[in-house]
Amino acid sequence: MPFFVFGQVDTAEVYRNARHVPRFQAKSVEKLSDALAKNCSNDEEVVLSYAYWICKNLKLDYAEYEKRQAETKSIKKILRSRKALADGYTKLFVELCSSQKIPAIYVSGYTKDYDYVAGDTLYRAEYAWALVKLGDEWNIMDLTAASSKVTSVVSPVSKVLWTLFKVPYSSHLVAVKDYNPAFLYVDPKTFAKQHLPAVDVFQLMRYPLPMSYYMAGDSAINVYFENYPEVQKNSEELDVFETKGFYDRNLYFADKSLETNAFTQYTKALYYYYAVKMFFNATYIEEKGKVFASLEESQKALRYAQVSDSLFSIATQNNVQEQMAKQVRSEKWKKNLVESNKLLASQLSTQGKMNSQQIRELGKINNQNKKIQDYINKYRGKYVLRDIVDLSKPMIQNKELKEEGMEKINRSMELSENCASMIHDYDSLMQPLMKNKVDSVYRMQQSVSNLCNQELASLSRYLDKKGSNLSLVYYSDKYVFKKGYFEVFAKVGEMNDTYTDPTIEFLSERIPLIYDVIQRYVKETIESLRLLKEAKVVLANDYGEDDMYEKIALAFNKQLGVFEKQIADVTDFCTKMSACLDDDVVVYKDISKMLQNDNTMESYRHKEYMNYRKSLKQAENDKIKYYQETLRNYQKLIAKAVNGK
Repeated sequence: MPFFVFGQVDTAEVYRNARHVPRFQAKSVEKLSDALAKNCSNDEEVVLSYAYWICKNLKLDYAEYEKRQAETKSIKKILRSRKALADGYTKLFVELCSSQKIPAIYVSGYTKDYDYVAGDTLYRAEYAWALVKLGDEWNIMDLTAASSKVTSVVSPVSKVLWTLFKVPYSSHLVAVKDYNPAFLYVDPKTFAKQHLPAVDVFQLMRYPLPMSYYMAGDSAINVYFENYPEVQKNSEELDVFETKGFYDRNLYFADKSLETNAFTQYTKALYYYYAVKMFFNATYIEEKGKVFASLEESQKALRYAQVSDSLFSIATQNNVQEQMAKQVRSEKWKKNLVESNKLLASQLSTQGKMNSQQIRELGKINNQNKKIQDYINKYRGKYVLRDIVDLSKPMIQNKELKEEGMEKINRSMELSENCASMIHDYDSLMQPLMKNKVDSVYRMQQSVSNLCNQELASLSRYLDKKGSNLSLVYYSDKYVFKKGYFEVFAKVGEMNDTYTDPTIEFLSERIPLIYDVIQRYVKETIESLRLLKEAKVVLANDYGEDDMYEKIALAFNKQLGVFEKQIADVTDFCTKMSACLDDDVVVYKDISKMLQNDNTMESYRHKEYMNYRKSLKQAENDKIKYYQETLRNYQKLIAKAVNGK
């Protein structure tokens, strides 16, 4: 509400008085007007009282709007039913203002409907609001928006069916009471983003917003207002229009509407229809079955009727064109969603196959690890000092046997040195597979799994929300392309390629080599120990065979323990990694199923939406058919008057 109104209106008192108007005083405009104006001290309070009463007592009949009734409700019927469309809200307000000699104008204009997308063509100026003059300024009053808001709702039965059986369903649009005074005394530039009058002068702007900018969307509108910021509320043309009779007002709207929007043949046809209807009702004498008017007036009315009829035919074609445009877009979004989901499912399938292959590789690796561990356990602890201590030495040393024994000791030492070299080879092979390193890869895979589970939960929430309140129409293609999911699973694939897959390939390559080194180490160590035992039984003197045997055996058992621990760590890694990858495969399958459900829901939504659009088109065309049939009856009777019959 503008500052000057705040300064002159006790809002709370006006609201209180308007709330307490008895119902019997609201059966006619005159009685209601008097009752609401009774305690008001100025026009500002009267206007606010009218607006508040209308907003609080009328209900927007959205179901009636969807039926596209040809003939609008009378004021009397509106007051009785307390239901109206924008047309009724505005007419009642204008009537109330007129009863108190407050200048007010009914304005028809465009609104961007629930399925409007920037760039759509607007064919019908079927919304309505009022302009009211207080002091020297005209003000915009949108009683409909101030009274109610349109929202989507679903039936309880549909919710139960979704919860139990995942049966998708569409929401339907209803109007709910929601008093919002922000739509009273609306700033012209703010209002122009939502509604645009059928004729430029009613914008209350020095440089009216072109229809092309309005249809292009908010960004284009903002650019225009940056270039043309001035607003001019005072208009002599509006003052002149306000003095016109309803017949001339209809002609004014009809003649000027195509200047604002070249696609609005319907609007021009409708206002010519209203003018012809008013002419006919004023001049037709039913008892005589004739129109009584001057030849000039009759000729004009006949021409208006003919033009209106012709324009309505074009409007019917426009309805078909609009229907096709909506259908093409909806089918495009449906196709894009299915293709997008298919692409994402393919990406997940590829990653799932990769994971399954990795799980098989990890299984093979663990089978090898099992063999290695069995092999190690076969020899671990088998060689101890008593194996050589209990052996007897000869009493007399034979020279040849001495040489043989010394040769065995030397050979044993060579083998022991070879084993040390093998341990070095083993360490080199095992170094990239040490517990701290493979665990870091596992943690990375866990983070991948967490991402997957988060996306699963996110998609589940998205589909549940979508399925439990399936919008009749999407407002943009943001619901179609799952950009975030593609980005996440691209990251999942990248992390797999960078960490998991190379590690598994490394394991597949290295474990056989490690097993080979362990086998050679065991064989040569056993051979070294055997040689020491054979040397002892042929040497009369002690050359330290027992000590060497004990040292090698202890080192051997210790090293086998190291082997066992490290192979166990690798086995544990492979087991955990396999379980993690397996969980991810399950997640990928679950997501793929959800994507299939999404396709099913989108097909359902598209079908429901197109059925809804078809019903609207049919209602529009039926209404036009009614207008044309009525016009043709008028034409016959007016033509008789023109022809002097």
